[in-house]
Amino acid sequence: MGNTMLLVEKVVRVCGKAGAWLVIPLNAVVLYEVFIRYILNKPTDWVYDTAWMLFSALFLLGGGWVLQEGRHVRIDIILGALPNKLRLWWEIIFYAVMLLPVMAILTWKGIEYATYAWVTGERLSTTTWGFPSGPVKTMIPLGFGLVFLQGILELIKVCKRLNEKEG
Repeated sequence: MGNTMLLVEKVVRVCGKAGAWLVIPLNAVVLYEVFIRYILNKPTDWVYDTAWMLFSALFLLGGGWVLQEGRHVRIDIILGALPNKLRLWWEIIFYAVMLLPVMAILTWKGIEYATYAWVTGERLSTTTWGFPSGPVKTMIPLGFGLVFLQGILELIKVCKRLNEKEG
């Protein structure tokens, strides 16, 4: 792999692992709310937003890493029955026709969505604390962009494997 590919893989992996660590504050916030609400009978007005923002970041930052590790859901019962060469062609078609265009659109629209939030100073309206929505909305293009970049690398890897089979 070239240096650029290695760099992209490293960035995707670091972002995915960083996102995975968000499960700790997410659990802490939820446990805090359960204790405050049900033991002390004093519910908060900030935990709901904090929890979904942490989960969103965890989910979005982890997508590229999950793709890199080959852990996304697959229909192995069907793909496993195909000859290896046909399976490689299926993966090429999947990445080129389905994954990459969808991730490109979601990244582009996510950029528009996040930019609007930053430019207008948009704030969350689900609770009284009105947290700025820009930071969490920035996770959208970042997360889908990471999946897009990793998808390009996966497509290149599959093409190389196909060339090795044919060569």
